[in-house]
Amino acid sequence: MGTRKEKSSAFLWALVCALTFGVVACGDEASPTGAETPDSSSAAPEGGDFSTAFSSSSYYYWGFSSGAVIGTQPGDSLKPGDTLELADSISHDTDWVRNPDSIYHLSRLAVDGRLSALFGLTPNSSMRIEYLDTQSGISSNGVDSGSASVIEAFLPITYWKPYVRVTVDGIALDFQGAQVAGLSLSALGDLSSSDTVNVDFISTAELSRAETLVAAGQTLATAMEQASTEVLRAFRMDDFTDLPEEEVAARFLAIHLLASSRVVVGDGFSFADIVDDIADDGLWNDSAARAAAADWALRADAEDAFAGVRKWLSAQAPSVPDFEKYLRLFYQKELGLPECSSENAGTMLHVGNVASRYFVADESDFSKVPDRFVCEIAGGVGLASDSLKDVSALGSGSDGEVRPGAFSGNIFYTYDASTKAWRHSTELEKDSYFVQMSATSTFVDIQDVYDGLKDNERVIFVIRHGKRGDDTSISGTLTSDGKEQARDLGKRLTKHRQDFLLGASEFLRAHQTVEYIAKGRGQQSDVRDTFPELNDNWYEKNHEASEKAKSECGGGWELTSKYAYTGAYTTGENAAFYKLDERSVELIVDVLLAKYNDPSQRFVMLSSHDKVMVPLVAYCTNFKVNLRKYDGGKWLNYLAGVAIIVDELGNRRYVPVKGLDSAFM
Repeated sequence: MGTRKEKSSAFLWALVCALTFGVVACGDEASPTGAETPDSSSAAPEGGDFSTAFSSSSYYYWGFSSGAVIGTQPGDSLKPGDTLELADSISHDTDWVRNPDSIYHLSRLAVDGRLSALFGLTPNSSMRIEYLDTQSGISSNGVDSGSASVIEAFLPITYWKPYVRVTVDGIALDFQGAQVAGLSLSALGDLSSSDTVNVDFISTAELSRAETLVAAGQTLATAMEQASTEVLRAFRMDDFTDLPEEEVAARFLAIHLLASSRVVVGDGFSFADIVDDIADDGLWNDSAARAAAADWALRADAEDAFAGVRKWLSAQAPSVPDFEKYLRLFYQKELGLPECSSENAGTMLHVGNVASRYFVADESDFSKVPDRFVCEIAGGVGLASDSLKDVSALGSGSDGEVRPGAFSGNIFYTYDASTKAWRHSTELEKDSYFVQMSATSTFVDIQDVYDGLKDNERVIFVIRHGKRGDDTSISGTLTSDGKEQARDLGKRLTKHRQDFLLGASEFLRAHQTVEYIAKGRGQQSDVRDTFPELNDNWYEKNHEASEKAKSECGGGWELTSKYAYTGAYTTGENAAFYKLDERSVELIVDVLLAKYNDPSQRFVMLSSHDKVMVPLVAYCTNFKVNLRKYDGGKWLNYLAGVAIIVDELGNRRYVPVKGLDSAFM
């Protein structure tokens, strides 16, 4: 390299953040004839990688930089009006009066066919080098231009002022497979003080802003310094000073990734939109665009896509700086998120920026924005698990309280006061929630429940058989009135064309009940499932103890109702009955719903007996229905029972139903 006034400054400018078109100024001694001749020391390495030609450290170029090489050795080797001829690919139309004491000449132009990991040339790419007058604004005194597809050319062009604007048109952006063509980038070069002119998004934004400031009366040096700070501030990275070079590189790379993530959306948005926005007042005022870039970084971090970006960049470079922390810094500040660490790991994050696609006014509302994010120990973020989303909106509760998850809607949680946390509910706890939500003291006509069933619901009717005769044995039958009751009920259950699935206990009268219901609705299918669990001894644990308790209570109806409503005879070694809630959930979940678990099985009609139905109705209505025969109450009528209604999520509701005018005998 030729001598420079500030080699350290030049070295810093040489870093390209894996994204730069390096338009590089190299000082070489001019030949006596004024023409530059290539030699082994100045020629680019095979493949077009010019990093070794202008930097002692490949760290900042990572093997995919390069650009135009500009010599700025003051000298008097060229005369005014000299022109360049190189297969007509680049021309020089300059004609000026120069100051012989200050001459800057462009000695070599080198353009890499693949300028960086992000930016590349196309057959339509072109380059303009404008020498500038900065006395009053920034205006062009002349232009050298040509095809940017020329790999390397030696160009003895002399400038009499040190400032040039380098513009590359027809750039293609490649962002992890997403491509946008036809972009333009530019940069301001001071050939008196810097070895390189880095053409990239940042240089483009700085130059555009500086032009506004110079037009307002600032000096160029002051304007460029302010513009540099404001561009960093636009990406929330201006509060870092005296950074080591690798940190500067990481910061610049992060900015290019953020800007590129918005450009590749494919809606016509380009770098120019950001550049023009910042140029006006030094601020990036487009809150939607900022939020979109922050959303990309947040999502990429949560899905561990930063590793993919690093892998993608590393495939084209030997070393990639730590850009990840600057992407996190941007989305944290832009979206109002805290810095994550071991202290807040596991905490769900609330996006506070209303322009973000992840903003929600109500954290428990997942209808439009289902994703939530959580802090991780390593400092990044992850996607919140369904369980965390479920409990995040529940807050605290009372001990033993059961609630459905806010996100899933069908996973239930129970609050444990000792740990002050929600845990997954047991099946029994889950069903207790359905019971509490279903509690009612009013029986509903079976037809009303059947007709009013929602499209996303299915129903299992479990009812007492029709009117029977005096024979209560397993072979006892319905009376003629009982058969007619069942047939009439069937005639009213015809709104839906789909057949009922039929089932009953092992008792004949129970089978006859569902048989005649099917006949009443004109149903051809009469296939019936048989459930021993629907026999009248389902809740009975010890028959001998049950018979003894019946004598004490004054009869079977009194005993059954007392057991159902008070829990009597369920404790001790010789308990007569099972615990009501446990046995009821076992019947509902492990027997009936296990059998009829297909959403297409929308209508099921089952018949059982009063010694099953009274406890089951009492349980499903949270004891609101009064069947307290032991205390002077009424008894359950024929064809009365409970409807078990299940929605598409598996959530249940229980409705006490009647098939006759009255639910009571």
